[in-house]
Amino acid sequence: MTAHFRPNVGGVETHLNDLCDILVKRRYKVTVLTYRPLETEAKWKVIEQGNNFTIIRIPWLPHLFYKLVKMPALEFLYLLPGLFLVTPFVLLLKRIRVIHAHGLVAGFVGVFWGKVFKRRVVISTHSLYSFPKTGIYRKFVTWIFRNASFCLGLSKQAAEEIRSLGITPCKVDNFIYWIDLEKFKIPKSKVKIRKELEWDDEFVVLFVGRLVSEKGVIELLESVKNWEENISLKIIGSGPLEELVKETASKCNNVEFIGVIDQGKLPLYYSGSDILVVPSVSEEGFGRVILESLACGTPVIGAKQGAIPEAMDESVGKLIDVSASNIYEAVWYFYQNRDKLKQLANNCRSFAERRYSEKNVEKIIKAYQG
Repeated sequence: MTAHFRPNVGGVETHLNDLCDILVKRRYKVTVLTYRPLETEAKWKVIEQGNNFTIIRIPWLPHLFYKLVKMPALEFLYLLPGLFLVTPFVLLLKRIRVIHAHGLVAGFVGVFWGKVFKRRVVISTHSLYSFPKTGIYRKFVTWIFRNASFCLGLSKQAAEEIRSLGITPCKVDNFIYWIDLEKFKIPKSKVKIRKELEWDDEFVVLFVGRLVSEKGVIELLESVKNWEENISLKIIGSGPLEELVKETASKCNNVEFIGVIDQGKLPLYYSGSDILVVPSVSEEGFGRVILESLACGTPVIGAKQGAIPEAMDESVGKLIDVSASNIYEAVWYFYQNRDKLKQLANNCRSFAERRYSEKNVEKIIKAYQG
C-alpha cells in the first residue's frame, strides 16, 4: 500500500517496483493499492495485472501533492480518503496475509484495517520526519507505529527516529535499498558513451531528481553562475522548479535541462558524467541516485544531511554542508584534481557491490514472516 507507484518516477517508486519484481520472482502473490499518478500526465490504468501481480490505482484529484508537501496535515488529509475507503474491499476480495504500508498515510490505513481484519502489518518509512517532542501529532504517529506488527526505517537514523517514539526496539529495524547491479554498471567505454551524448570535452556534473527546493536545486543553480565554461551541469527530472531551471539554462550556456528520461537510459547518463551532485537541504531518506551512480563508477558530491552520509562516504565522493559556495568549491576541487577523482571512481563499483546488492531484500521478507 503506497500513495506513489509507477508510472510515477522517483527513488521510492523505483524501490517498490524492484521489491515487487523480487517478490513475484520468489512466488509471492502481490497486490499494490495506490493512487493514479498525482503529479504527472503519464498514462495509467485503474487495474493492471500480471503473473501473480495486480496494481489497483485509485482515481484521485491530481496536481495538489507538491502544493501541500509543506503542509503535512493537509497533505495527510488529501492522501488519506482513497486508500482508507478502498482498502477493506481489497482485503475482502483478495487473500491478503500481510499488509506492507509505505509512509505515514498508508501506515495509518494499514494499521486501522489490519486490526479489523486481523492481518500482519509492516510499515516502511522512506524519509526522516523530525517528529515533535510533544503534542497530538506525536501521539498520533506513535499510535500508528506501536500498532504495527513490525517497522522498517530506511537508514539507521530513520529506524532510531521510530524507536524514539517509545516503540519496542525489537519491533524496529533499518533496511537499505538495493539496485540492479547488472543494469547499473561500469561501461566498457566511457569515451564512446560521452560521444553518444555529445559530451566529448566537457567536465560533466549531473543532477538527477525532483526539481524541488528540498533537493537543493536553488543552491545548485546559484553555484553554476561561478563555474568555468568547460564545467557543465546536466539536469534530469521534473517538478515545481522546472521553469526556474529552464530559465537558468537559457541564460547559462553550461546548463542543460534534459528533463524526464526513460529509466532505462539512466545508466548511460551516470556513466557519461564525471560526478553526480546530491545537494539536498532537507532530511533526505537515503538518496537512491547515489547508489545508482556509484554502481556505474561515478563519484558523488553529497549533502551532510539526513541519511546521505549512511549511503556514501568520502572513499567514493565528498560530503558537504550545502550552500552555493560549497557546491562550487567541491566541483572546482574535482575539476582541478582529476587524479583524485579517478581514484574515487575506482572505488565506486566495489562499494556498491558490497552494500547495495539484492540481498538487502531479506530484511523485508523476514519482517513479513514475523
